[in-house]
Amino acid sequence: MNDETAKIVLAGDWHGNTVWMKKTLQRISAAGYRTVIHVGDLRVLWPEAIDGPLTPDEAALIPGARYYDAFTVTLCRVLEELDMNMLFVDGNHDHHTALRALPLDRDGFGIISARLKYIPRGHRFTIGGVRFAGLGGAFSINRRFLTRGESWWPEEVLTPGDVDALGTDPVDVLVAHDVPAGVDLRKTLVLPDAIERESYSGRLLLLDAVRNTDPALVFSGHWHQRTSQVLPGSTTTVHVMDMDGRTGNLAVLDLATLQVRGLEDAPAAA
Repeated sequence: MNDETAKIVLAGDWHGNTVWMKKTLQRISAAGYRTVIHVGDLRVLWPEAIDGPLTPDEAALIPGARYYDAFTVTLCRVLEELDMNMLFVDGNHDHHTALRALPLDRDGFGIISARLKYIPRGHRFTIGGVRFAGLGGAFSINRRFLTRGESWWPEEVLTPGDVDALGTDPVDVLVAHDVPAGVDLRKTLVLPDAIERESYSGRLLLLDAVRNTDPALVFSGHWHQRTSQVLPGSTTTVHVMDMDGRTGNLAVLDLATLQVRGLEDAPAAA
Protein backbone atom coordinates (compact mmCIF):
# COMPACT_ATOMS: atom_id res chain seq x y z
CA MET A 1 0.00 0.00 0.00
CA ASN A 2 1.43 3.40 -0.90
CA ASP A 3 1.06 6.51 1.21
CA GLU A 4 -1.37 8.10 -1.20
CA THR A 5 -4.04 5.45 -0.60
CA ALA A 6 -3.16 4.48 2.99
CA LYS A 7 -5.95 6.75 4.28
CA ILE A 8 -9.02 8.14 2.60
CA VAL A 9 -11.72 10.63 3.57
CA LEU A 10 -15.44 9.88 3.80
CA ALA A 11 -17.82 12.80 3.35
CA GLY A 12 -21.48 13.35 4.18
CA ASP A 13 -24.17 15.18 2.17
CA TRP A 14 -23.10 18.35 0.32
CA HIS A 15 -26.38 19.19 -1.50
CA GLY A 16 -24.68 21.04 -4.34
CA ASN A 17 -23.18 23.56 -1.93
CA THR A 18 -20.33 24.98 -4.01
CA VAL A 19 -18.81 27.13 -1.26
CA TRP A 20 -18.73 24.23 1.19
CA MET A 21 -17.39 21.83 -1.45
CA LYS A 22 -14.47 24.08 -2.38
CA LYS A 23 -13.55 24.89 1.21
CA THR A 24 -13.83 21.24 2.26
CA LEU A 25 -11.74 19.84 -0.58
CA GLN A 26 -9.09 22.43 0.15
CA ARG A 27 -9.03 21.34 3.81
CA ILE A 28 -8.75 17.69 2.82
CA SER A 29 -5.96 18.46 0.38
CA ALA A 30 -4.09 20.57 2.91
CA ALA A 31 -4.15 17.61 5.31
CA GLY A 32 -2.50 15.49 2.62
CA TYR A 33 -5.39 13.28 1.50
CA ARG A 34 -6.12 12.65 -2.16
CA THR A 35 -9.12 10.26 -2.22
CA VAL A 36 -12.66 11.08 -1.07
CA ILE A 37 -15.66 8.77 -0.97
CA HIS A 38 -18.98 10.58 -0.70
CA VAL A 39 -22.12 9.01 0.79
CA GLY A 40 -24.61 10.71 -1.54
CA ASP A 41 -26.70 13.85 -1.93
CA LEU A 42 -23.66 15.26 -3.68
CA ARG A 43 -26.08 16.67 -6.29
CA VAL A 44 -24.00 16.56 -9.44
CA LEU A 45 -25.43 16.70 -13.00
CA TRP A 46 -28.40 18.66 -11.70
CA PRO A 47 -30.86 19.70 -14.44
CA GLU A 48 -30.02 23.37 -14.63
CA ALA A 49 -28.08 25.48 -17.09
CA ILE A 50 -24.91 27.43 -16.49
CA ASP A 51 -24.34 30.94 -17.76
CA GLY A 52 -22.46 30.98 -21.07
CA PRO A 53 -20.68 28.20 -22.94
CA LEU A 54 -18.00 26.06 -21.34
CA THR A 55 -14.42 26.94 -21.94
CA PRO A 56 -12.36 24.32 -23.81
CA ASP A 57 -10.67 23.40 -20.52
CA GLU A 58 -14.02 22.91 -18.80
CA ALA A 59 -15.36 20.80 -21.64
CA ALA A 60 -12.27 18.62 -21.46
CA LEU A 61 -12.91 17.91 -17.77
CA ILE A 62 -16.29 16.26 -18.42
CA PRO A 63 -16.08 14.67 -21.89
CA GLY A 64 -19.29 13.58 -23.58
CA ALA A 65 -21.81 14.93 -21.06
CA ARG A 66 -25.13 16.15 -22.47
CA TYR A 67 -25.32 19.12 -20.14
CA TYR A 68 -23.33 20.71 -17.39
CA ASP A 69 -24.45 22.38 -14.19
CA ALA A 70 -22.23 24.87 -12.44
CA PHE A 71 -21.66 22.74 -9.34
CA THR A 72 -20.46 19.74 -11.35
CA VAL A 73 -18.13 21.82 -13.50
CA THR A 74 -16.66 23.54 -10.45
CA LEU A 75 -16.25 20.24 -8.58
CA CYS A 76 -14.38 18.67 -11.51
CA ARG A 77 -12.18 21.73 -11.81
CA VAL A 78 -11.32 21.79 -8.09
CA LEU A 79 -10.51 18.06 -8.07
CA GLU A 80 -8.19 18.60 -11.02
CA GLU A 81 -6.49 21.61 -9.44
CA LEU A 82 -5.94 19.77 -6.15
CA ASP A 83 -4.90 16.47 -7.78
CA MET A 84 -7.71 14.62 -5.96
CA ASN A 85 -10.16 11.83 -6.84
CA MET A 86 -13.72 11.33 -5.67
CA LEU A 87 -16.09 8.36 -5.74
CA PHE A 88 -19.72 8.71 -4.66
CA VAL A 89 -22.94 6.77 -4.21
CA ASP A 90 -26.32 8.28 -5.02
CA GLY A 91 -28.50 9.76 -2.33
CA ASN A 92 -32.13 10.70 -2.64
CA HIS A 93 -31.37 14.26 -3.76
CA ASP A 94 -29.39 13.20 -6.83
CA HIS A 95 -30.24 13.09 -10.54
CA HIS A 96 -30.85 9.35 -10.82
CA THR A 97 -31.70 9.33 -14.52
CA ALA A 98 -28.43 11.05 -15.40
CA LEU A 99 -26.34 8.91 -13.06
CA ARG A 100 -27.71 5.66 -14.46
CA ALA A 101 -27.01 6.83 -18.00
CA LEU A 102 -23.31 7.44 -17.35
CA PRO A 103 -20.84 5.32 -19.33
CA LEU A 104 -18.92 2.87 -17.19
CA ASP A 105 -15.17 2.59 -17.07
CA ARG A 106 -13.39 -0.76 -17.12
CA ASP A 107 -13.67 -0.93 -13.31
CA GLY A 108 -17.46 -0.49 -13.35
CA PHE A 109 -17.69 3.12 -12.17
CA GLY A 110 -19.90 5.71 -13.88
CA ILE A 111 -17.66 8.32 -15.46
CA ILE A 112 -18.32 12.03 -15.00
CA SER A 113 -14.66 12.94 -15.26
CA ALA A 114 -11.35 11.15 -14.82
CA ARG A 115 -11.41 12.30 -11.17
CA LEU A 116 -15.15 12.11 -10.37
CA LYS A 117 -16.92 8.76 -10.64
CA TYR A 118 -20.24 7.28 -9.55
CA ILE A 119 -20.50 3.99 -7.63
CA PRO A 120 -23.54 2.11 -9.02
CA ARG A 121 -25.72 0.28 -6.51
CA GLY A 122 -24.22 -3.07 -5.63
CA HIS A 123 -20.85 -2.27 -7.19
CA ARG A 124 -17.78 -3.68 -5.43
CA PHE A 125 -14.23 -2.39 -5.58
CA THR A 126 -10.96 -2.49 -3.68
CA ILE A 127 -8.75 0.32 -2.41
CA GLY A 128 -5.53 -0.47 -0.62
CA GLY A 129 -6.58 -4.08 -0.15
CA VAL A 130 -9.87 -3.10 1.55
CA ARG A 131 -13.08 -4.51 0.04
CA PHE A 132 -15.66 -1.77 -0.55
CA ALA A 133 -19.20 -1.86 -1.91
CA GLY A 134 -21.70 0.88 -2.70
CA LEU A 135 -25.44 0.83 -2.06
CA GLY A 136 -26.92 4.29 -2.48
CA GLY A 137 -30.48 5.51 -2.45
CA ALA A 138 -33.05 6.62 0.12
CA PHE A 139 -36.63 7.84 0.40
CA SER A 140 -37.21 11.61 0.30
CA ILE A 141 -39.28 12.50 3.33
CA ASN A 142 -39.95 15.90 1.72
CA ARG A 143 -41.12 14.38 -1.57
CA ARG A 144 -44.45 16.21 -1.57
CA PHE A 145 -42.58 19.51 -1.95
CA LEU A 146 -40.47 18.31 -4.91
CA THR A 147 -41.09 18.07 -8.65
CA ARG A 148 -40.74 14.79 -10.50
CA GLY A 149 -37.93 14.92 -13.07
CA GLU A 150 -36.62 18.21 -11.73
CA SER A 151 -35.87 17.71 -8.04
CA TRP A 152 -37.17 14.19 -7.38
CA TRP A 153 -36.86 10.87 -9.20
CA PRO A 154 -38.74 7.64 -8.38
CA GLU A 155 -35.49 5.67 -8.73
CA GLU A 156 -34.26 7.25 -5.49
CA VAL A 157 -35.47 4.43 -3.24
CA LEU A 158 -33.45 1.33 -2.40
CA THR A 159 -35.04 -1.82 -3.83
CA PRO A 160 -34.78 -5.57 -3.18
CA GLY A 161 -33.12 -5.80 -6.60
CA ASP A 162 -30.38 -3.45 -5.41
CA VAL A 163 -29.76 -5.67 -2.39
CA ASP A 164 -29.64 -8.70 -4.67
CA ALA A 165 -27.16 -6.93 -6.93
CA LEU A 166 -24.86 -6.42 -3.96
CA GLY A 167 -24.81 -10.14 -3.29
CA THR A 168 -23.70 -12.00 -0.20
CA ASP A 169 -19.92 -12.12 -0.44
CA PRO A 170 -18.34 -10.34 2.56
CA VAL A 171 -17.12 -6.75 2.31
CA ASP A 172 -15.04 -4.65 4.69
CA VAL A 173 -16.75 -1.29 4.10
CA LEU A 174 -20.26 -0.63 2.81
CA VAL A 175 -20.89 2.90 1.55
CA ALA A 176 -24.59 3.75 1.69
CA HIS A 177 -26.74 6.86 1.80
CA ASP A 178 -29.47 5.74 4.17
CA VAL A 179 -28.87 4.31 7.63
CA PRO A 180 -29.67 0.65 8.36
CA ALA A 181 -32.53 -0.12 10.70
CA GLY A 182 -31.30 -0.73 14.22
CA VAL A 183 -29.27 2.47 14.45
CA ASP A 184 -30.84 5.02 16.78
CA LEU A 185 -31.23 8.41 15.13
CA ARG A 186 -32.07 11.75 16.66
CA LYS A 187 -35.50 12.77 15.40
CA THR A 188 -35.60 16.33 14.15
CA LEU A 189 -38.99 16.10 12.41
CA VAL A 190 -42.37 14.59 13.22
CA LEU A 191 -43.36 12.69 10.09
CA PRO A 192 -46.78 11.44 9.00
CA ASP A 193 -47.15 7.72 9.67
CA ALA A 194 -47.20 6.80 5.98
CA ILE A 195 -43.97 8.70 5.30
CA GLU A 196 -42.36 7.16 8.37
CA ARG A 197 -43.25 3.65 7.22
CA GLU A 198 -42.04 4.11 3.67
CA SER A 199 -38.79 5.66 4.83
CA TYR A 200 -38.19 2.86 7.32
CA SER A 201 -38.79 0.18 4.70
CA GLY A 202 -35.62 1.32 2.92
CA ARG A 203 -33.68 1.13 6.17
CA LEU A 204 -34.88 -2.46 6.64
CA LEU A 205 -33.63 -3.36 3.17
CA LEU A 206 -30.28 -1.81 3.98
CA LEU A 207 -30.16 -3.86 7.18
CA ASP A 208 -30.64 -6.97 5.02
CA ALA A 209 -27.69 -5.88 2.89
CA VAL A 210 -25.52 -5.43 5.99
CA ARG A 211 -26.49 -8.84 7.32
CA ASN A 212 -25.73 -10.40 3.92
CA THR A 213 -22.24 -8.92 3.61
CA ASP A 214 -21.11 -8.51 7.25
CA PRO A 215 -19.02 -5.34 6.80
CA ALA A 216 -16.79 -4.08 9.57
CA LEU A 217 -17.92 -0.53 8.74
CA VAL A 218 -20.90 1.18 7.16
CA PHE A 219 -20.79 4.86 6.17
CA SER A 220 -24.10 6.67 5.70
CA GLY A 221 -25.57 10.16 5.51
CA HIS A 222 -29.13 11.30 4.74
CA TRP A 223 -30.31 12.07 8.28
CA HIS A 224 -28.08 15.14 8.84
CA GLN A 225 -26.47 14.12 12.10
CA ARG A 226 -23.18 12.57 13.23
CA THR A 227 -23.29 9.35 15.19
CA SER A 228 -21.33 6.11 15.35
CA GLN A 229 -22.99 2.98 16.69
CA VAL A 230 -22.42 -0.76 16.66
CA LEU A 231 -25.38 -2.35 14.91
CA PRO A 232 -27.20 -4.54 17.47
CA GLY A 233 -26.51 -8.24 17.06
CA SER A 234 -23.44 -7.66 14.91
CA THR A 235 -19.86 -6.43 14.93
CA THR A 236 -20.60 -3.75 12.31
CA THR A 237 -20.02 -0.12 13.25
CA VAL A 238 -22.23 2.36 11.41
CA HIS A 239 -20.87 5.89 10.95
CA VAL A 240 -23.57 8.41 10.05
CA MET A 241 -22.07 11.58 8.57
CA ASP A 242 -23.52 15.04 9.10
CA MET A 243 -24.40 17.46 6.29
CA ASP A 244 -22.64 20.41 4.69
CA GLY A 245 -22.08 23.40 6.92
CA ARG A 246 -21.68 21.33 10.07
CA THR A 247 -18.89 19.64 11.95
CA GLY A 248 -19.01 15.88 11.58
CA ASN A 249 -19.28 16.05 7.80
CA LEU A 250 -15.90 14.33 7.29
CA ALA A 251 -14.13 11.24 8.61
CA VAL A 252 -10.73 9.74 7.87
CA LEU A 253 -10.50 5.99 7.31
CA ASP A 254 -7.17 4.26 7.87
CA LEU A 255 -7.16 1.42 5.36
CA ALA A 256 -4.54 -0.56 7.27
CA THR A 257 -6.49 -0.69 10.55
CA LEU A 258 -10.04 0.38 9.55
CA GLN A 259 -9.81 2.97 12.32
CA VAL A 260 -12.07 6.00 11.80
CA ARG A 261 -11.32 9.50 13.08
CA GLY A 262 -12.57 12.97 12.42
CA LEU A 263 -10.45 15.01 10.02
CA GLU A 264 -9.47 17.32 12.87
CA ASP A 265 -8.35 14.36 15.02
CA ALA A 266 -6.48 12.38 12.37
CA PRO A 267 -2.75 12.86 11.82
CA ALA A 268 -1.83 14.42 8.50
CA ALA A 269 -1.39 11.98 5.64
CA ALA A 270 2.17 10.99 4.85
